[in-house]
Amino acid sequence: MRLLFVLALIGAAWYAMEEMLYTWLPSNYVFDPATLESIANRVITVHQDLGDQSTTEALLKDVREELALYYGEQYINKYVKEEWVFNNAGGAMGQMLILHASFSEYLIFFGTAVGNEGHSGVHFADDYFTILKGTQYASLPHNPSPEVYTAGMTHHMAKGYAKQYGMGRESFALEYARGWIPCMLPFGFLDTFTSTLDFYTLYRTVFLTGRDMFKNLVVNKKF
Repeated sequence: MRLLFVLALIGAAWYAMEEMLYTWLPSNYVFDPATLESIANRVITVHQDLGDQSTTEALLKDVREELALYYGEQYINKYVKEEWVFNNAGGAMGQMLILHASFSEYLIFFGTAVGNEGHSGVHFADDYFTILKGTQYASLPHNPSPEVYTAGMTHHMAKGYAKQYGMGRESFALEYARGWIPCMLPFGFLDTFTSTLDFYTLYRTVFLTGRDMFKNLVVNKKF
């Protein structure tokens, strides 16, 4: 009986979250995938015209500035070099900088200087991955050939789906997720306990994520 009660509670919670994902939760969204892609592409075009005068870091900083101009400084964190952290999830290692984190959305720079490959995870959120530089490859299990995403293209990972993905050397993206963000966090943390044992990076990731979620909930009144 106790097991049935627990399963019933889990089922009820899942049903409620599924309903709110399409009704109440969208009222909290600040960002729009199409707008993010448009802003990213404007900056990419400028840096492509610069050629060898452009650097990856300059590109990322300029994307951040354009995002802050459009959405407001209160929603977009400063570009602080010391707040980049490693991220190990699904067997893939990358680097990320949190631009915005709340309970319903996150916006980050994610990428890799040396390349990676792994599992996307299965999430209670939609994920939009706009390539800023380099290339991302992805595949569903039945695909013998990869999906290929290059600078300016957005890879939409729909809620509930999983893919294998890989990124080439010096590939970076603007990643936007909307949905039940806390449900995504274990995927980003568990590799610490099962393989890397990098508890310092885990601490910094939890601190930076929690700090921004608290700021947006209390200061910006945004869930």
